[in-house]
Amino acid sequence: MHLYRTWMYADCDKVKKLVSEKYPKFPASELRRNKAFVDDLTEADIKMTIRLQIVYSKFNIRYVFNAFQEFVGNMLKKFAGLENDELLQSFTSLFKDEFKIPRGSTINLTQEPVGGNHVGSVKSKLLCRSILDLYIGEEPFDKNAREDFLFNVASLADM
Repeated sequence: MHLYRTWMYADCDKVKKLVSEKYPKFPASELRRNKAFVDDLTEADIKMTIRLQIVYSKFNIRYVFNAFQEFVGNMLKKFAGLENDELLQSFTSLFKDEFKIPRGSTINLTQEPVGGNHVGSVKSKLLCRSILDLYIGEEPFDKNAREDFLFNVASLADM
């Protein structure tokens, strides 16, 4: 059973620039399976948003907190090589018990503020990379969303 649906968005112009500068000879079919390209996407200064739409009616903020505490913590350690409790705490503190997330709610994780109820922000490239890796890295939370995103982003190479 899925608790939420995942959509991912990226700034097309900046992705096209990345592709034209670093991967000009790669067709989309090869580019989306290229680990270096995926790594470059997670490290690039490109506006990207991960949108989670809640589809399970008994979903709660504690679940979100626990999942991100564990998985983002592991990614921070993977990329920084050490525990980064202060940065993790600054992120997970945004998930407060008083927030209700009924079915149909959306959670947007983005490198820039977006419309809607802005809960807070954490300014850290390491944190952004860690969160993006959970969705477009080698072991994503949602493999179908990852494949759709990489297919769409890589198709910019053919434009």
